[in-house]
Amino acid sequence: MLFLALVLIMAAAFLHAGWNVIAKVSKDTFALMWWATLFGTLGYGVWLLSSSGIYLNPDSWVPFIISAIAETGYFITLVRGYFEGDLSLVYPISRGSAPIFTIFWSALIFAEKLPVMGYLGVGLIVCGIFIVSNPINRSESSDGSWRVSSLFRKNAAGWALASAIFISIYSVSDKVAVAATPPLIYNWWVFAGNTVLWAPVVWHGSRLRANITELRTNLWGIIATGIAMTTAYGVALAALALTSASYVVAGRGFSVVIGAVVGALLLKESFGSSRVIGALIMVTGLVFIAFS
Repeated sequence: MLFLALVLIMAAAFLHAGWNVIAKVSKDTFALMWWATLFGTLGYGVWLLSSSGIYLNPDSWVPFIISAIAETGYFITLVRGYFEGDLSLVYPISRGSAPIFTIFWSALIFAEKLPVMGYLGVGLIVCGIFIVSNPINRSESSDGSWRVSSLFRKNAAGWALASAIFISIYSVSDKVAVAATPPLIYNWWVFAGNTVLWAPVVWHGSRLRANITELRTNLWGIIATGIAMTTAYGVALAALALTSASYVVAGRGFSVVIGAVVGALLLKESFGSSRVIGALIMVTGLVFIAFS
């Protein structure tokens, strides 16, 4: 992997973990993410118009539409996951299992096959997901006995896994799109598309007051999230232009460790140690995939 691509991927991982923490602790995650996307689109668009413009190459239209739809699915499933469970449960599964599906799409669409080390990495990721989703702790059992909870406890893991599928879809389509349109320009189109497609989910009658309240009470959090979201995605797209989608998705999985650590140490979420261990196993699998 090119050194510059690796640096970009790691930067994207830290930024992505950062805005997910803000989203998790916000009072209204749906509203925060939509406002952040809107502000990011407007601010980023002004900057682009003053420099390179926002022209989207016709060859990028189809992958852009696919990506925009998949991003909407990711938005809905991720937020639902945060409603159902902890950051240190949802975030590692969402980011850590995405490479598995990316590999599947690459094999299905491009007839790509992994070497043995790559499949070993997939196995490690699956083990890590199991550990993160099933914290082993005697205190969780009412009778004090050792018990492993259901994989999809409270449905949080299920929503996280669904979000991972959407991540893999938009990552592959983005790879195709940035071959025709510069990443910095395509980044604006992604966020503009998200602003439009997410609106019906966020702006229905019963949520009107909640959306306005989130804007009034959490403006700085929204601005910080918008900056982190647009920068993280732009950096990831730049990395996609330098290397394969599987490597970018796998490398960005480093953020699962950040998410698990933050959830355990700063947010005081339960079962932190087991989730950190599971996240580290997942990252080991990601490394195997990235360098296979």
